Amino acid sequence: MLELSSGANAPLPARRVTVTVSCAVPVDVSALLVGPDMRVRSDDDLVFFNAPEVPGVRWADGGGRQRVELDLDAVAAGVHAVLVAVSLTGGGVSFGTVPPPQVQVAAAGGEAVAGFTVAGLGAEKAIIGLEVYRRADQWKVRAVGQGYAGGLAELVEAHGVEVDDPGEAADAGLGSAPPGPSLGAPPGPSSGPPPTPGPSSSEVGYLERCWLVWEDASRSVAAFRASTEHALNVRNDEVTGRTPRGRFDELMAAADRRLRDDAAQLRDELAGVEPHVTAEAAPFDAPSWLTWRPRADLAEGMLLGRLSTAELPDLRVPLVLRVPWRGGVWISSGTAPGDAAAYAWSLVARFFAAVPPGVAGLEVIDPTGLSGAGMLNTLDPAGTRLLGGGVATGPAAADRVRRLLDLVDLRRIGGSDDDPAAAGPPVRLVVIMDAGAALDGEDAHHLLRLVEDGPLVGVPVLLVESDTPAAESVRAIRLRQSCNNLPSSEGTIGDLWVGVDWTLTPEVLPDAGDGTRVPALLAHVLGEHARAIASFD
Repeated sequence: MLELSSGANAPLPARRVTVTVSCAVPVDVSALLVGPDMRVRSDDDLVFFNAPEVPGVRWADGGGRQRVELDLDAVAAGVHAVLVAVSLTGGGVSFGTVPPPQVQVAAAGGEAVAGFTVAGLGAEKAIIGLEVYRRADQWKVRAVGQGYAGGLAELVEAHGVEVDDPGEAADAGLGSAPPGPSLGAPPGPSSGPPPTPGPSSSEVGYLERCWLVWEDASRSVAAFRASTEHALNVRNDEVTGRTPRGRFDELMAAADRRLRDDAAQLRDELAGVEPHVTAEAAPFDAPSWLTWRPRADLAEGMLLGRLSTAELPDLRVPLVLRVPWRGGVWISSGTAPGDAAAYAWSLVARFFAAVPPGVAGLEVIDPTGLSGAGMLNTLDPAGTRLLGGGVATGPAAADRVRRLLDLVDLRRIGGSDDDPAAAGPPVRLVVIMDAGAALDGEDAHHLLRLVEDGPLVGVPVLLVESDTPAAESVRAIRLRQSCNNLPSSEGTIGDLWVGVDWTLTPEVLPDAGDGTRVPALLAHVLGEHARAIASFD
């Protein structure tokens, strides 16, 4: 059995599990089904002896030993986590006066898979022992141990359950279950240190691991903020004399400790795999770039930058985008005039580092001809096979967009590869410089269709807001909604799970400058592709 420390998490090896509690005194066990904000959808999401079952979660009592049985495949899609709560049944008793309770998770066959000894408790009369939560298509368990001196009523109120009068919790249906035999004393501590929690580095790919770490970190920050809000409410009660002083400090210290523990585990998880990532997913100053050679297969994804947030100052989460792209990418203008172009060429270098030679070609469209993209015309020793005939400007820009749309339409209807429109590499990375000006042009509707339809047939589009800011038109809003939006300077990105805002620091080539000179690494990567393509003849 894996013994979890406070804040630690581990994958659940089974979809049907049972959570039980061992304590020296009688306790009640209950469960809360919560959404991404760690609050219930309605009061029906509280499962206990008076409301023993909802889809996927069942309260049971066998011989006086209460338990929560989980069928995770049956839990509603809107439920992001199941919190298992433990509360004392005797008046005047707190967890600080009894040996630490132990919470255990067992698979359907009875084999214990994870346990958590909730130590360091004081005046608490109710605790959240474990959190069973979704992580992508996997379920995991996290050791929590957050305590509530006000008992179960305070705990459920903090997660959105309405209790008319916490002092009358028993009459409200939140009191003790029917009496049963007392539970035995908890078993003694296991010998030796607990094993390191968390999955092995080979369990998931690097891209998925980065996104899962980001999700875990976001949920930890959201839980910290919820705990802080609850602590502030307690402080208000302390100020008015309704609650003895000191509880606010205890709650804040516990929330801070849990957040630090979560951050340390996530840092360790990344540190165990980051030294082994290949160049396209590594920082530009990583050793893997010094030995880069064109790939023989398609990489899993490419690094866009690093995510950080104020609550976790020492954690920087890699933001990795899957290759080939399944949607457009929009790069917003930055604080300096050349920021967007510099970031765009950095991403182009990574894209071609992530694909084998001959798989992808580069189509650069610069409607105004003012972005400096013409520098790339010197980087095509293999003729038109890599750069699609050079950078298209002026009237040639509109012609290039229409030619690419012909290719998209041909592929969408399953046209023949012998058609002249299909000639060239199977993937065409389209870079639209000065995208704001392009959206103001007569052919903007063609550009919108290219962004919406192209990525799914091998024509991903990178739009760069380099000079002219995009107008707030319906067309521009619709186009940006079809894209992954990236800031070219430090900017804010919201997560997909609980709404925490993160700061993205883009990974930019050190010699990218203002985007008007060819960065050395970009020239090297494209040159290697061109030479490899030439050798195929």
